[in-house]
Amino acid sequence: MLSRDAEHLYWLARYIERAENTGRLINVNVEMMLDYPIDDSLGWEPILEAMDSKKDYLNNHKYYEESNVIHYLSRERNNPNSIASCLHNASYNSEFIKDDLPRSAVEELNNIEMNFLKEMTASVSKRKRAKNIYEVISSSQRFFGIISDNFSRGYAFEFLRLGRFVERADMITRIIDSICTTEKKEGTIDLSTLEWVNLLKTLSAHQAFRKVSRGEIEKDSVINFLFKDDSFPRSIYRCLTIIHKSFLNLPKNNDALVFIQKFLANLNSSRIGKYDNTKIHSFVDLTQKKISSIDQIIQKSYFNN
Repeated sequence: MLSRDAEHLYWLARYIERAENTGRLINVNVEMMLDYPIDDSLGWEPILEAMDSKKDYLNNHKYYEESNVIHYLSRERNNPNSIASCLHNASYNSEFIKDDLPRSAVEELNNIEMNFLKEMTASVSKRKRAKNIYEVISSSQRFFGIISDNFSRGYAFEFLRLGRFVERADMITRIIDSICTTEKKEGTIDLSTLEWVNLLKTLSAHQAFRKVSRGEIEKDSVINFLFKDDSFPRSIYRCLTIIHKSFLNLPKNNDALVFIQKFLANLNSSRIGKYDNTKIHSFVDLTQKKISSIDQIIQKSYFNN
């Protein structure tokens, strides 16, 4: 297949997955902010920081007010990682390869963007806003469901899968980091258990986690599950395993396979569940750099940069 088509497929999947996970992060964090007794900005600042958007946000805002942060993460076109920007970029990439995609998948993508921009106005109520964001999440899953059930397996499918799971792994690390870097000001209550419960809810992992861990929801067990579980589709380990399978079906894969095999071995041998938040942050940062290296290998091996 053409290199440029492979690149459009890869980034189409990345942007849709990014929109979905940003939506998850917003909706669950709004719920969690109801339990912050003093300063709800405590929960929004680390999210912006984990998404590398804090500096850009502060160029136009002085405070981490919920309405401003949600606008920035959902509708701000000048933010390349907002839901609106991600949907726009996904549609842009789909234009070049729409004849290769199932028609129903293209229609679903068009509907996601059109409905979100139409309904997500500045005056929308909190309840309607949450519903609109949830619809993005649901529609993104429908898009990938259509691809899974109606798209022939081949190079095109593998580049879509690579894009989806590289982005998912990256976003999972950022979501985890947003919890670990939250700083409590003096006078607030301990919300650590609540944060880990909401982290599981953000990733739709609560029920799956309960099946493997019958005890209390604690940091060490949650972190181990999200980093090292080999059966849950939103664990880092599982994402890397799927990426590895995609590379096995592609040419020019030696560098990628060697790198991911070492990545998986290091992840499996780590004791991340025993780390404190500072060390988890450092481990997450290293993991993000390795995921970025996978992206660079893909760019170098398959795309004409």
